Amino acid sequence: MKCRLCGCDATLVKSDLLYLKKFNANLYQCTYCKMLQLDFVNWLDFAYSESISITDTGLVQRNIMLAKRVLVLLSVINLKNLFPVFLYRIFKKYLKIFAAKSIKPFKSKILDFGGGYGLLVRLLRDAGFDAYWNDLYTENLLAKGFEKNSGYYEVLLSFEVLEHLENPKFELDKIFKEFSPNFFITSTLSYGNEVPNENWWYYSFETGQHITFYNQETFKVIASIYGYHYFSVDETFHIFSKQKINKELIRFYVQRSDFFYDTFARKYNSLTLTDHDRMLERIKLS
Repeated sequence: MKCRLCGCDATLVKSDLLYLKKFNANLYQCTYCKMLQLDFVNWLDFAYSESISITDTGLVQRNIMLAKRVLVLLSVINLKNLFPVFLYRIFKKYLKIFAAKSIKPFKSKILDFGGGYGLLVRLLRDAGFDAYWNDLYTENLLAKGFEKNSGYYEVLLSFEVLEHLENPKFELDKIFKEFSPNFFITSTLSYGNEVPNENWWYYSFETGQHITFYNQETFKVIASIYGYHYFSVDETFHIFSKQKINKELIRFYVQRSDFFYDTFARKYNSLTLTDHDRMLERIKLS
């Protein structure tokens, strides 16, 4: 078969995988970009009878963690290295003082692409970001009134979405060509250098919702296709940017988001109450 990302040949690596206890599919790996993909998926309507799987018990915790990571990342995105990053580890506690004086709040618009119930958008707006929601397949429950509108979004977020894509090239074209953000920040568990065995939990045989899988080579190819720079903070958190950014510095801060979050968050003004007032005005005018 042909890879649904780059169009190169894909070779069979696993046969007769069982999804939802009754559907079979074969797993192929692209010889070029290394994306793993299933050959024939005919169960998605069944798998998405509920858009969020009942097995996703980490949804709330994950969104809280990601909101912290986004705040820290966007706060330091333009910081310059003062000294080698290994010294940052030694003087970590002093960096809070430095950062409190040096960082500037991120003010540009953010779009959560595949935003689910809207939890992340609400968390980001509560923190002070001008964030908006977009999802064709899930009802917006928690960020109503802040759906995608016209205008340019400097940052696109897409967390736990890529592994669900039946046609990743189509969706990535939309992200990188139609929206053309300065930063595309995504999360999906990358699989490493070897094809995982059948015990890898991220295959999600029980839900049938994970159908494409990526590794570092895949992300490098994506960056090359669309003319972006790329690096991963860890195996789950990946950043694409139009301009070069300081990878080691950003990785240092983002991996320690819990430590820096409270200090950085003080630089922002929550939109919780102003959003409340905006919604009241909308009700009055309706």
